[in-house]
Amino acid sequence: MPAPRQTRFGALALILLLGIPVAARAQDAPAPSVESPGAPPPTYAPPPAYAPPPGYAPTPGPGAPPPGYPPGSYPPPAYGPPVVENLHDGFYLRLHTGGGYMSVSGSDGAGNTVKIAGDSVSLGVSIGGAIVPNLIVFGTFFISVVSNPDLTQNGAAAGTGSGSAAVGGFGAGLAYYFQPINLYLSGVLAATDFQVQDSNGNMTYDSDTGIGFQGMVGKEWWVSQDWGLGAAFEFVGASMKDKADPSIKWTSTSFALLFSATYN
Repeated sequence: MPAPRQTRFGALALILLLGIPVAARAQDAPAPSVESPGAPPPTYAPPPAYAPPPGYAPTPGPGAPPPGYPPGSYPPPAYGPPVVENLHDGFYLRLHTGGGYMSVSGSDGAGNTVKIAGDSVSLGVSIGGAIVPNLIVFGTFFISVVSNPDLTQNGAAAGTGSGSAAVGGFGAGLAYYFQPINLYLSGVLAATDFQVQDSNGNMTYDSDTGIGFQGMVGKEWWVSQDWGLGAAFEFVGASMKDKADPSIKWTSTSFALLFSATYN
């Protein structure tokens, strides 16, 4: 028996009403992803950055300066020629010359005195060697000479002599150099002699060999590996008896500022 027309229309309307929402949801759903051949792989976001643990500095990147130095500055290179320290060792040669003042006084048993004095020239040469670095043992010759000395007899001026007076000595000594300032002390015990000559070369006074001391303090600057140049202060004291009259005793003192050149 055929359904009434109203019934068929009602069923058709119900089907349409139920089908519209389902179709809409189907259209809104995303289509499945299908990669085409040759397409690049999908990219992913980088992981989040994490701060370094407390007490640790971040690792410098490539080309960064070493830690502890500001950008653009680098520590000096650790390589180079070895530093050679100048020492006084081996053969020793010292030459000196300079000027100062010398005075020689003589007295006899009767109380008569004579004094010979004036500006002097000092010369000397020392040869030896180092027994340990900077400690030198040497032999030396030194002399102080006054030209046309002033004469004093029994305390009264007696004019200026025409000639020269000289005190010289041979001896042995020690020198020690304080490094790195290259300051030295030198002492010599010497056999000494005193002579006075007039302008014609005739001997006026002459002494027997006596005993004397030469002391020096000086400072030198290295000008090469082996040579040093410098300045020094010299003191010489000596005591001698007269050769012709042993009752006369001669006493000499001299001071000088010197220029020195040392090879060692």
